[in-house]
Amino acid sequence: MPDSLRIDAPTAPLALSLIERLDGFHAEVVPSGGERFQVRIDLDGRNGADRVLVDSLDRVERWLESTGLAVAEVHLNRRAYRLERRDVIPVPARPPTELEGLVCLVRTIPLGAGLQVVAARGELDLHTTAQLEEALRSTDSVHVILDLTDVPFVDSTALGAIVASTKSMRADERQLIVIAGNPTVSRVISITGLGRVLTVRPSLAEAITSALDGLATPAR
Repeated sequence: MPDSLRIDAPTAPLALSLIERLDGFHAEVVPSGGERFQVRIDLDGRNGADRVLVDSLDRVERWLESTGLAVAEVHLNRRAYRLERRDVIPVPARPPTELEGLVCLVRTIPLGAGLQVVAARGELDLHTTAQLEEALRSTDSVHVILDLTDVPFVDSTALGAIVASTKSMRADERQLIVIAGNPTVSRVISITGLGRVLTVRPSLAEAITSALDGLATPAR
């Protein structure tokens, strides 16, 4: 888990405007030399730190869209990435869909490369796998992260769907990275031997950094 997420801001007013966007987060402005500043968001040791990371990146993206900047530097796990402004009309995000105890959220994080996160919450079984499949099919980025941290139970139907999605994306030269962020999911993947088929990471931060660094190469 990263100690912090840091975003470069060329002026104090821009740094303060980002702080305003991050209302509710533990964030502060730190001088970084000359007239430049960094906004630091504390993630270390917080409950639900992966969720904080996703939410804060989403707000950083929206902040950049509102500024005159074309690009900002984002530092995560001691690596720097370019966050580029998209000069397109934003598509309104659909609200989370809740079905049989499962919530699937799809959010794009454009950190220098196409990257989407699908976060599942609740049991993944025969009744909820269709919801997961729909969420995965709706993605179009090169790298897709499936976060199973908040999944207390996953059955063979859901595992089959995840494997099928992995193979489908691989055929399109895309990648699915699975976050086995709790002991239950980790144990199931280990027992079934799916660690040889799936690309697995223990946390969202590691999944993001490995995807953007090109370190998470799917098994063939």
